[in-house]
Amino acid sequence: MQFLSTDAGRKALMGDWTKYDATPATKLAKVHHAVADAAKRVQNLAFDKTRTPPQQHQAGRKVAEATVAEINKTRAELKAWADNETAAAMAAIDAALSPDIGTATQVVRSEIRAFVLSRKGDVDFVSELRSLVETDIRFATALFEAPAALSGISQERLGTLRIHAAAAHAPEASARVVAAQ
Repeated sequence: MQFLSTDAGRKALMGDWTKYDATPATKLAKVHHAVADAAKRVQNLAFDKTRTPPQQHQAGRKVAEATVAEINKTRAELKAWADNETAAAMAAIDAALSPDIGTATQVVRSEIRAFVLSRKGDVDFVSELRSLVETDIRFATALFEAPAALSGISQERLGTLRIHAAAAHAPEASARVVAAQ
């Protein structure tokens, strides 16, 4: 209770609401205030001479139950917000990494996949490929539009490259995903 009665204790256990965008920050601040108020009310019960110890215990239980209900409600609201924010940000990332449908660009993407496949055994190409995906959207779209086998890259490596490409080509959406998580 003493830990939760301090601002630092609440931030350590429930997160620092000052580091988030408006919607999650408001919800977290609300639950921080509810927990702080509950901690003060429970601490004051110990000095309440108008109640017997069983009455103090019963009042403390009511405060605890109300606080737990508020925490659970806020947790559900934050989970819903995080799910919606993640979905919206992932849609923005998918839009940023979606390929052009022009015939000439399709040929270029096919050649990029063939080039990557030809360099499959080159150890130095692994780090070079990451740089290419981060700096050239054509490399990113070529690798992500087709199955991993066409470029000779494992599905796990392709997923890692997608994260780096999203951070490079859709930085705002990537930051939204990180904040939501």
